[in-house]
Amino acid sequence: MKIDNFALTMHQSCPLKFWYRMENGWQLRRRSGALGFGAAFHAGLAEWYRHEGDHVSQRLHLGIKAIEDNWDSSVPVDDYRTLQKCIQTFEEYASEYPNETFSVVGYPERPMIEQTFTLALGTYLPCRLSYPEDKRFEMTGRRECNGQTDIFTPMCSCGRLKEPIEYGGIFDGVVEFGGKVYALEHKTTSQLGDYYFTQFKPNNQITGYIWAAGQLSGLDVAGAIVNAIGAYRVGKTKFKRQVTTRDKLDIEQWIVNVTASCEEIAHHRLTGIWPQRTIACTQYGLCEFHQVDTLSDPMWRQKRLEQDYVREHWDYTRRDDNAEGKSS
Repeated sequence: MKIDNFALTMHQSCPLKFWYRMENGWQLRRRSGALGFGAAFHAGLAEWYRHEGDHVSQRLHLGIKAIEDNWDSSVPVDDYRTLQKCIQTFEEYASEYPNETFSVVGYPERPMIEQTFTLALGTYLPCRLSYPEDKRFEMTGRRECNGQTDIFTPMCSCGRLKEPIEYGGIFDGVVEFGGKVYALEHKTTSQLGDYYFTQFKPNNQITGYIWAAGQLSGLDVAGAIVNAIGAYRVGKTKFKRQVTTRDKLDIEQWIVNVTASCEEIAHHRLTGIWPQRTIACTQYGLCEFHQVDTLSDPMWRQKRLEQDYVREHWDYTRRDDNAEGKSS
């Protein structure tokens, strides 16, 4: 099974929402202003840090071009997060941080910026959830199972191979700061208040990126630098950063948690039952499928999906998709 932060967090929030989006590919026809802004801004920052040794004016030019090239024209025209706003915010960012106190790992030959990854987590689904029953019988000629449950062992005691779990995504960068190595994670937000950074520990996305950065670089990654950009309808843009740390025990617990969630997903696929967690319907705003789930008749739900949504397979290796987990 392959999993990423967006899918993992969605299932933890509501299995039914996971079924709509991840299993069937339904998504709203029009992206929100926040997601469009975040995706384009991330593209600009990728060029900014990929060329950290160049002159500021050249880096600014490359960043603005990336923003323009990656701008999604389908975002609402009445949203304040316009292309012009995005470029202006990027120019303010360049003025705020013309010279960094950290350096990009791998620069200049292979700068670790915008790294896509799919890595074996080192754990496995139980054999009863790994493959369809007919496939399991074909592989072993046996239907019984002795219940081997060790998540780190690739073969069940009944003789069946278990399905490996892979974790993937895109992290923004890996940097060296103060003699230590950190994952770099950009966040665009309109809520950069006093308690903004408390959400990042514990946090699936940040922990996963720290783990992946260590796997890919072969270095001891101490944590992540959360690079927050507060862009508002009115008022001055805010720039704040904070380090969040992880140790070996944090990573181990995260791996166990991810594995447990994957087991739940596999169980829902096996039974065909995707329970609705109603607290997620209206908490922190309406769920994107709220207008569907308020309809009782399955036929009308299907009609609403076909009318207001489009089907597109989720691909965590695409930055424009992955931006869904980047803005907050």
